Amino acid sequence: MNGVDFPVINHIEIRDGQARLAGRNVKVKMIISRLFDGTGATIEQVMEQYNLSQSEVYAILAYYYDHKAEIVRYFEEEDKALHAEAVSAAELKERLKSQKKD
Repeated sequence: MNGVDFPVINHIEIRDGQARLAGRNVKVKMIISRLFDGTGATIEQVMEQYNLSQSEVYAILAYYYDHKAEIVRYFEEEDKALHAEAVSAAELKERLKSQKKD
């Protein structure tokens, strides 16, 4: 039996400190967030929304599971930072009132 040469394919690259699909501007964190947070999109919905192949989505999932601890920590830190900067509705109303007075 003859050997078969399959091309080496690298789906993920690190560019500007962000994991992305190779040759595309699609960030891993964007797809992971879409799959696991919020509405919890399906793989098919993500494929359609971002014009991805099934193998590209699975490559992102493989990367996620290989680096899950770091990625989860990133999302937790991002949530903490957002909550730290959050303003209550009452505080926002007061700020808007004071701006109208000026």
